[in-house]
Amino acid sequence: MRSLALTQALGLLAVTAGGAWTGESPASTTPSEYRLTDAEPSIDSLLDKFRHALETKDKQLLRELRVNRTEYLDIIMPGSVDEGQPRATYNKTARDYFWGILNGKSIYVEANLLHDFGGKPLKVTSVEYRHGIKRYRDYTAYKQLTLTLDDGSGNVPEHMKIGSIAEVNGEYKFISYVRD
Repeated sequence: MRSLALTQALGLLAVTAGGAWTGESPASTTPSEYRLTDAEPSIDSLLDKFRHALETKDKQLLRELRVNRTEYLDIIMPGSVDEGQPRATYNKTARDYFWGILNGKSIYVEANLLHDFGGKPLKVTSVEYRHGIKRYRDYTAYKQLTLTLDDGSGNVPEHMKIGSIAEVNGEYKFISYVRD
């Protein structure tokens, strides 16, 4: 039985493929053709919009800053293999399951972020990638962020641990807000 580390970029799940993994997909699309919808041109820009979404309690903007179902299922999930390896493909049950888990957990984290940080003036003073930066076949993952935040009160800065960012062809979005 072959095991895949499906959510290496997420640090969220590991899969024992037993029927879910169906092998290599046709190489009809090259990674340079992949695009993220309404993505940001830099991590700084993405984090600025993230900060703004929290300050303004903008739930919709917070949701738009992470990959949608299509982006996850067509780029992130099959491309989460080492460079040079064939893209993985998954049956409908596996695809629905993994998106459901990722999206469901991210929705709960979004609500918690808005509750804990919403409406506060925030400044990101530093960014750390707790699990490093890894290049996968179809994207680069900036894994498990710790943001140091200053709310301007003079108190000790807060540390926010959140999920990972994907870079696809020079564009950036959160994969999820789920931290491990």
